[in-house]
Amino acid sequence: MSLLRVISQKADEQKLPFMLIGGYAVMAHGFVRTTGDIDFIIRKSQANDWQKLLESLKFAVHFSGPTFLQFNPPPSEKLPLDLMFVNNEIFNQMLSAAAQIETDGVMARVVSLLHLFALKCHAFQSRPHRAMKDIEDLVQLTKINKLDLNEPTLRAILLKHGGQEFYELLKRECGAIHPE
Repeated sequence: MSLLRVISQKADEQKLPFMLIGGYAVMAHGFVRTTGDIDFIIRKSQANDWQKLLESLKFAVHFSGPTFLQFNPPPSEKLPLDLMFVNNEIFNQMLSAAAQIETDGVMARVVSLLHLFALKCHAFQSRPHRAMKDIEDLVQLTKINKLDLNEPTLRAILLKHGGQEFYELLKRECGAIHPE
């Protein structure tokens, strides 16, 4: 049984909802690439319950911060797992827009494409060592999903979460600069 399936079943039993973010979400939205971990977004109010669940599956805390937890995998597994926390209101907004996908033989929720763009903007800002990977994900997702970076909703998300400089960089990388 896949690790994701085991986690999903345990989380369901304990009423701990989650959504896939990161590499699994990128792949679910069309850009197939490798990933070195599993990333979930969860309610901050349930972080302690998640930690207990994962420790019961032999995950070990690698790093604990105010907005996320990183876990090393059990000895029999390869992929570490990261949990990102958001408040209930944001989680519920994201959950209502999430899609159901099948991955590793389990049905799981994945953040919407627009929410993934917002998360990737934050990742770009906070993890400079991974910035090029985040930009590449966004460029490929833009092209694969035939997105218009000037579309008002997407543009607003990119400006709010990434800023003007980031927005212009993404437009250049996508070859999408059009005179206003």
